[in-house]
Order: sequence, then structure tokens, then C-alpha cells
Amino acid sequence: MSFTAKMDPGEPFEEEQLPWYNPDQFYPIRIGEILDSSYKLLGKLGYCAYSTVWLYINPWSIMLTVADETVLHDFEKAEVEKPSPTKLGLPRDFLWGLPVLCDFGEARIGESHRGLIQPNLYRAPEVLFEMEWSSSVDIWNVAALTWDLFENRHLFNAMDENLQPSATHHVAEMTAYLGLPSLEYIQKSEITKKVFDEQGRWKGAGGTVVPHLSLEESSLNFIRSMLEWLPEKRKKASGLLEDPWMTGAIP
Repeated sequence: MSFTAKMDPGEPFEEEQLPWYNPDQFYPIRIGEILDSSYKLLGKLGYCAYSTVWLYINPWSIMLTVADETVLHDFEKAEVEKPSPTKLGLPRDFLWGLPVLCDFGEARIGESHRGLIQPNLYRAPEVLFEMEWSSSVDIWNVAALTWDLFENRHLFNAMDENLQPSATHHVAEMTAYLGLPSLEYIQKSEITKKVFDEQGRWKGAGGTVVPHLSLEESSLNFIRSMLEWLPEKRKKASGLLEDPWMTGAIP
């Protein structure tokens, strides 16, 4: 017989230590739980910035084959014999239902869309301002992620002085890197009025100031070519493949 180790509910653990973590945005998974009469949760593999990764077995969800399937059986057996520590509890007011399992459920078909997408730190400006967006938001993501991988730190912090998520501070960082957007761009959204005045100058909600940041070094041209206020000015994927940084002309 095995017993699941209980943790102190008041002690932050793994994703709970992230500054923007909000328990109301997570579903309290339990090892062994079966979802939709089809998916059995075997164990926690790890966690990301905005979600927790869980192992579940379904032939339509597995995208890579496993050469030695015994590793899956060993993992399941280990969870049965020595379960991972858990915290019990439900979101406040029981507002959340069962989680929705998906692979490409967030993919979009078509040229133009609206709505909130992307993790906070990688969110393109047109998404923040609730403008129409297209596949060019992915190019913005590539720039931010490339910076993270090579610099081992985030390009955007998007947090206020109290380390709380802040869209205003996020836009302030964008403005520091890119300069002020055009007045025509600002007029495309009512939300821009929170941070820019009628003349297109920075006013920043809550007295937020534009920090001193720069991407002017020539070695950062590859990243800078993907960071543009106007989506149509960002390099296309084909153009990025031909960039000197990608072809090896720039060490």
C-alpha cells in the first residue's frame, strides 16, 4: 500500500514560486484521476511558466514514438509505489470545471483574428491592445524566445515594482526598445489611450516611465528585425532564414 505525501499548503512549490502565479488559473490535478473516461493522469513531469505538464496516454495525443516503452511503465509504477507530493484543494468558489485536453486546440485558421493569446512575456503589442492579429504574432514570439535562449534572461519582464504582472510596464519596455509607435497605429485601439496621449506621446498609466533599454547593437539586428509595432514590417519566416545571422555570415 502506498500513501501520497502531503505538503504544507502554505509553502510555495515549483510553479507556485513564479511571481505571476495565480492558483485560480490552475486546475487541481490528482494523480490517478481519469478525465472524460479516456485520459488517466499518471504523474507530473514538470512545469512551465503558465501551465503544468502532465503525462497522459492517448494514441491521438502522443506525437513522438518511444523506442523502449518500459520507461512509461516504470514511471507509472514509481508513481503508484511512491507518489509525488501533492496539495489538495479546489479553486475559490468552485468556478472551474474539468480541464480541456488539447494539442493544437489553440491553432487558428484564417488571415486575421482577435482575442487574447500567447504567454504574457511573449505577447505581441497588437494582442495587448486588443487589435486584430495574424501569424506575425509568431514572429514576435521568435524574437523574444531567441533572446531568452541566448541571453539566459527575458527580453521583457512585464512586471511592476511589486513584481506583479503589468501590461503597462510591458508596453513601456516595448517603447524603450522600439521607440514610440506612429499616431496612426495608436488610433487603431482605445486601449492605447491608457499609455499614449492624443499626440502619441508616452503618458503611462499610474506614472509608469519608459526604462533605458536598447537593441541597437549590430549583433542584435536579427532580433530587432522581428520586433516592430506594425506586424507587416516584421520579417517573414522566409526572410529570417536568409538573414546573415542564420546563414553564418555573422559569427
